Amino acid sequence: MIFISRDRQSLGQFTEQEVADGLASGKFFPTDLAWREPMASWEPLATFAGLPPSVPGAAAEPLPVSITEAPPAPIGVEPAWERAEGGLSFGAMVESVKAILTKPQTVFSAMPVEGGYGKPLKFYVFVGWITGAIGIVYQLAASLINPAMFLGEQSKGASPTTIVGIFVGVAIFYPIFLALGSFVSAGFMHVGMMVVGGAKKPFEATYRAVCYANGACSIGQVVPLCGPYIYGLASLVYTVIALKETHRTDLWRPIVAMLLMFVFCCGIIFAAVVGLAGLAGAVGAVAK
Repeated sequence: MIFISRDRQSLGQFTEQEVADGLASGKFFPTDLAWREPMASWEPLATFAGLPPSVPGAAAEPLPVSITEAPPAPIGVEPAWERAEGGLSFGAMVESVKAILTKPQTVFSAMPVEGGYGKPLKFYVFVGWITGAIGIVYQLAASLINPAMFLGEQSKGASPTTIVGIFVGVAIFYPIFLALGSFVSAGFMHVGMMVVGGAKKPFEATYRAVCYANGACSIGQVVPLCGPYIYGLASLVYTVIALKETHRTDLWRPIVAMLLMFVFCCGIIFAAVVGLAGLAGAVGAVAK
């Protein structure tokens, strides 16, 4: 028997012949998610091979109005982190990162859009802290060789102990920056999605999509030297996919929303620089 779901709702269980006839008649869609033993996760019907030929002239029977039987596995291919019990789970983290990076459309099309902020926040901070710490170690090693590389020219005379202390402090407070940044970035993205008419779901859905996408992409930070660039580029691509699938909208809408967020942030930085420059000039004039 094959269990089928659509838009996070169970359609029931069907035989292979019923599924083949349903695909031919339009009762089922290739994008419907399906599961059967011994599959580890749900997959689109389009990936199911070995289905029998459809019966010519098979009619598309209407789907049941309500389904009472529940499938033996969670609906959809949500991140394993969502299914993990008991807090942090390294195994669920690895499985989630792998699933998000290899099949983002399937994962985010089935990711629960509700369920609270706790799980996605923990995932983003947990993965980001681990991978960020590895990146900090790379930067620390480079800074011990050439302090000016990351700490500026004024740090050339700093002792190794001081340099290590700075990076240890950054590592300790890094999770706080990650947690705060997750809400800020998700807020900007949701406003952008609202502007382009792509916010079909509430802010919680956007937050969950942004956290899981960016959390998985943060694995790029473990690459020496170019890790931050890999992370940044991957985050852009996967966040667009995540928002498209989560909000069930057109691809161009999250792309434009991303551009709007970039322009807005650049505008804030430019205004801050101009303001500080003007303030410095005013202070200098008064001092004279």
